[in-house]
Amino acid sequence: MNESPTGFNPEDQSQPEQEDDEQYAQWMADHPEVEIPPEDRRECGPEITEFEGLIAAFESVHSLAELHLIINLTAEEAPQHSVREAARAELGPIVAKLNVLKKETNISLDKCEELKAQYMRLSRAVGIINNNTVDHNR
Repeated sequence: MNESPTGFNPEDQSQPEQEDDEQYAQWMADHPEVEIPPEDRRECGPEITEFEGLIAAFESVHSLAELHLIINLTAEEAPQHSVREAARAELGPIVAKLNVLKKETNISLDKCEELKAQYMRLSRAVGIINNNTVDHNR
């Protein structure tokens, strides 16, 4: 028997699951995550300014108070909710910039946490849908 200590037997895995695992392993091999050494990272100043501009632009267009008032919403209704959906779509570039700052620049841990807190304030205003309720606390 070829069973692991956890009780998982790879021979019991279905063919599609094995193919998925193989595709995932191949994708990871083809797309390794490359970490930039600290000495080769870009100066963070200009990108912090850009990040802060994205935050300011979001707040100038979207009322955080109005977003917090959105409470009862199903996953099916969410894409049609114009106020929340527009705000949710604008979070993508903000979190992408935060990730670039973290991975590719010489930003300090303290400054990164400060910027993350700014992003999380916006993200919580938009909230996530859980059991037909918008959760503004995660």
